[in-house]
Amino acid sequence: MVKLKIFSFVLLLNFSLAQYKFAIIPFDDLSGFKGKWNLKIEVPRYLGDFILKFYGVEVLPIDSVIGMAKGLDFKDAFLFSELNKKFGVEHIISGKVLTFKISRFTTGFPLMAGYESYNAEVDIEVEIYNALTGERNVIFGILGEVKERGLGLTLLGKPTDRYSEFYSLDFLKFGSNEFNKTIIGEAMRKAGMEFALRLKRYFPEIISGFSEAMDISGTTELKVSLVEGTILQIGKQNIVYVNLGSEDGIVAGMTLFVFDDGEKIGELEVVDVVNEHFSSCKVINSTAEIKKGNKVKARVVK
Repeated sequence: MVKLKIFSFVLLLNFSLAQYKFAIIPFDDLSGFKGKWNLKIEVPRYLGDFILKFYGVEVLPIDSVIGMAKGLDFKDAFLFSELNKKFGVEHIISGKVLTFKISRFTTGFPLMAGYESYNAEVDIEVEIYNALTGERNVIFGILGEVKERGLGLTLLGKPTDRYSEFYSLDFLKFGSNEFNKTIIGEAMRKAGMEFALRLKRYFPEIISGFSEAMDISGTTELKVSLVEGTILQIGKQNIVYVNLGSEDGIVAGMTLFVFDDGEKIGELEVVDVVNEHFSSCKVINSTAEIKKGNKVKARVVK
């Protein structure tokens, strides 16, 4: 009993000493989702872990906030004030899960042959509050959607891999490796990336880019990896073209880091992902001339 009390005190002390710029609170679930996942908790937990791993920014875990609330409304100004006082939290992230669905479409005869396809859609409204004033400063929507254009052929009623996956979703842990490989996991990853990019736009002074991958443990099994490419061509008005695209995990708004002989010399922002391995970017800043052949690096989440 004594050991447990000491451990709890040390844990609380460690949390108190840390300075968390953001805290995540439970979201409202308006999606009508009928599965076993508790989206009020799982979705914000996933998004918090996403920015923790992608940016390395300190996020007070949702489970710690729930423990602090002790029955209070999660949007109570007193709770916001306590999170600021004890953990240094500056911004509270709240939201609403508007849509969370996986759809299956089939044609043909079930016991003979047919075609099937699957779609997944996640639509979330994000709200960010000032922890000191309690005022809502930012509101925006994020969307993750995956549409399978290729239809899977089913023969003699034999289930496809997607069929088996569809009916086993409830048995997967939200944010696990197995979940992340599913169609709804892909949709969540798209929503998470849009969330991260929008957050950086609103809070550039807090969120800075990292040119290397970081191995950070968290509440999900999302992995951040490094992709490398080359500047193929220098265009006009600070536009350059690189050999990285959608298949490499690149999306519009993402930051690429430019290197010359191993030294970081600048940053690019992706303007348009043209195809699987080609994107146009604009130069954000540079400490030396950016040239054709310079190496570029980007951090992507898988």
